[in-house]
Amino acid sequence: MIEIGEQPALNIDLRRRLGAELRLTLGRLGLGASFAIVTACNPCGRELSAEENARRSRRLREHVAAAQIVSLRADGVSPDGTHREQGLALAIDRTAAIEIAALYEQSAIFWFDGVRFQILPVLETRSAAVELPLGDLPPSDLTRDETAAGRA
Repeated sequence: MIEIGEQPALNIDLRRRLGAELRLTLGRLGLGASFAIVTACNPCGRELSAEENARRSRRLREHVAAAQIVSLRADGVSPDGTHREQGLALAIDRTAAIEIAALYEQSAIFWFDGVRFQILPVLETRSAAVELPLGDLPPSDLTRDETAAGRA
């Protein structure tokens, strides 16, 4: 799962194909037709403390701001909500996104190509990109966070 923006966040279930409405919404975020999602948390897959991940996330935000890159908050979240990594959706090309991710020792980034998300390798350059979704669940067009109370 990816949550982009502030509340209400745009929720994207990477287990599902993106529906047409959701692709249009992604195109209207101000990030361009394609964009990257990068985190600074848990470098090389090593789980760090919440404090260290917060420091790394702050440095990434400062780096992006200093480079004047258009960005939105974009967190990676486990489907059950028990794990979250702060990140940023960045309006930059693939090469620049991979370079930034490498500075923060990330194994991979998410890349949206205007149609689908992919996982692109960063540190292991011999690995191939992985197109999402991995499963064949029906398309998703839910675009904004709806709380359980709001749906009840």
